[in-house]
Amino acid sequence: MIYISVKTLGTLARGLRVVEAVAEHQPIGLTELSRVLDEDKSALQRTLATLHDAGWIRPLSDSPPRWEVSTKPLIVAGRALAASPLPVRARTLLGSLRDATGETAHLAILDGSTITVVDVAEGKQIVRTTLQVGQVHPAEASAAGRAICALLTPDDRAGFAADPAALLTDDAYTEIRTRGWSLCEGAVQPGSTSIAAAITDSTGSPVGAVIVSGPDTRLTPDRYAEIGALVRDVATELRGAR
Repeated sequence: MIYISVKTLGTLARGLRVVEAVAEHQPIGLTELSRVLDEDKSALQRTLATLHDAGWIRPLSDSPPRWEVSTKPLIVAGRALAASPLPVRARTLLGSLRDATGETAHLAILDGSTITVVDVAEGKQIVRTTLQVGQVHPAEASAAGRAICALLTPDDRAGFAADPAALLTDDAYTEIRTRGWSLCEGAVQPGSTSIAAAITDSTGSPVGAVIVSGPDTRLTPDRYAEIGALVRDVATELRGAR
């Protein structure tokens, strides 16, 4: 983590917290937002007015109004991802991986201790695993989290996970690291199986993961090695992209 030794702006930090809280609880009114954030109503009202004026949130027609996030965060995120080499390089590969496996393929990026879905190539079958851009993978239980954790030291894993007690054994992570892919059988979404491989930078540190997910009735144990090799190859091709 990089620390910048300058004084931060409390008002900006409050505004960002408000946007996050509105997104999580929308639509939400001033009184409820004040309770959620444990903030003074008058200060929050000014923050809401500022965010509305800047186009980050919008009011519903209620009286008093309830608030929801506008499309501006999506526009900003879309522009950022479009200019980022990793999602750009991964887009075509995800489609090819989806076509080769018949299942949903997606890209997740590691940001601090958060593993976030940034792009999805949905499977074309009627019954399929669906994911949303912005969805967060748990480090301990998800295939993406397990693939990334396999490249961390035991101490770093413990600091990375929300629940260190739920981490796999060191031997299990060694196995994942050796074969190049990880597995999650229903631990995150019942009835769904996922296979993932970590994407690394030029130094070998994990920066994200590529994942294939599908119903456990189709993504069965006899397919694990085949799909694992495909996922591993895509992750290898994306090595060094940021």
